[in-house]
Amino acid sequence: MQETYNKQTDETGDMIFEIELKGNIETVWNLIATTKGFEQWFPEISVGEPGVNGLILFDFGDGQYEESTITAYEPPTLLQYDWDKNTVRFELTDQGDTTTLTFTESIVNLTTHTPRDIAGWHMCLQHIKGILESREVSFTEDEFLALFDKYQALLFEK
Repeated sequence: MQETYNKQTDETGDMIFEIELKGNIETVWNLIATTKGFEQWFPEISVGEPGVNGLILFDFGDGQYEESTITAYEPPTLLQYDWDKNTVRFELTDQGDTTTLTFTESIVNLTTHTPRDIAGWHMCLQHIKGILESREVSFTEDEFLALFDKYQALLFEK
């Protein structure tokens, strides 16, 4: 998985991950853009309503949900939605038997929580890859903390 941080200012930038996935574009789309797909790698998320201005729902597990607005939706190549004050974007490129997924979190509000989000997305992308390769992927708390430290240093680098 390739990663790049395009820093714009001290508080803004784009964190980009590019990962090659085993599976055709439709298979990958169904994994990243449907409730049934999310259940496999990010079960707190569901699709309330697909399409531009539709909703992605984040279940806090206590009966409360956070709604994220879908801002771009072009099956099977593009899904973009609000993520708190930032935006996340999944772009798929068909490579035949494989699909390139380019994930971007556009950071407009860098906070102390942002490195945690980026570490989480890193783990989610590895989990998606594992699902498509029919293998189990898990992370320990220490592995998560190492990723958190890595992204904290990267995002807050002067």
